[in-house]
Amino acid sequence: MLSRWNAKVNEVLAPLGLGTWAFGADFYPNQQRSDSIRTLHAAVRCGITHYDTAQGYGKGLSEQIVGQQLRRFKKEVPRESYQIATKIFLPASVDQLETVIRRSLRRLCTPYVDILYIHWPDSTKDVSAYLAVCEQLRKKGLFLSLGLSNFPLYLLEASHRITEISWCQIPVSLVWTKSLLSLLPFCCAHHIHIAGYSPMGMGLLSGSYRDKDDFDTDDRRRKLFPMQERYHERFHDLLDALQWTADRLSITMGLCALLWARRQPVSTVLFGARNRDQLYQAVSTDSVPYEPEDFVQVGTAAAALADLIPPEEDNPFFHRW
Repeated sequence: MLSRWNAKVNEVLAPLGLGTWAFGADFYPNQQRSDSIRTLHAAVRCGITHYDTAQGYGKGLSEQIVGQQLRRFKKEVPRESYQIATKIFLPASVDQLETVIRRSLRRLCTPYVDILYIHWPDSTKDVSAYLAVCEQLRKKGLFLSLGLSNFPLYLLEASHRITEISWCQIPVSLVWTKSLLSLLPFCCAHHIHIAGYSPMGMGLLSGSYRDKDDFDTDDRRRKLFPMQERYHERFHDLLDALQWTADRLSITMGLCALLWARRQPVSTVLFGARNRDQLYQAVSTDSVPYEPEDFVQVGTAAAALADLIPPEEDNPFFHRW
């Protein structure tokens, strides 16, 4: 999808990409395959040209849905007109990398992916050895560009010294601004594209979830850091500021959070729609009029929340990689 020009404020909004974590139906409960298929079809018809998935989303289910459904449009939408990005975990040995990548290609029904991400760093493995083999596999045509997902700055710097890193995938969200602030200068200096995920904070910025008891008992989002007592007050301050801005712009809190993310200097913003209505709502942010000062209050509240997070935490899941 093309970037959208907001003439009112002379700003270009980052283009939208469809994130398909929900299609795996693991982290997000009760996701229906039929809804996933309809959502992807609607994305194609709305002009979305960036599709993001991963082997880890439903143990390959998301990849299968994306690949099979995009193939249905092969006569209408040439393969070279859109990007497929997928993510892999590092296998036990570098010798298994090609097998792992080809497994994704089979699921995605494509001879190559545009972007291959290493999904997470792994403190038990020497990433340099894997990066060297990735470069060989890139030259074989299995993927066009190599990216890193959820890598902290020092590992991004080290990896870029070994091979060309073209994409960096990080959270770009009011609920987690740390990664963008730390990685943006390096990415800009080295012409690395940023794909921002979770603009709506995995639903936490919708306003529907202020406390963990607002989630179903089997919803894994109950364990996300803003639900901890330590962060409650500032998280609620952020929600209140977001509600104020959303009311001012006459949109929902979730769409306001998405619009904030699209104003950041990134190459694409990935949004996770679970049905067609959510997709159409996300696309509607193309035409929301606003003024830059509308977002000052939410920016201040997001920074206050970030200040509470310990320096050693480098991802919103507090994952120990």
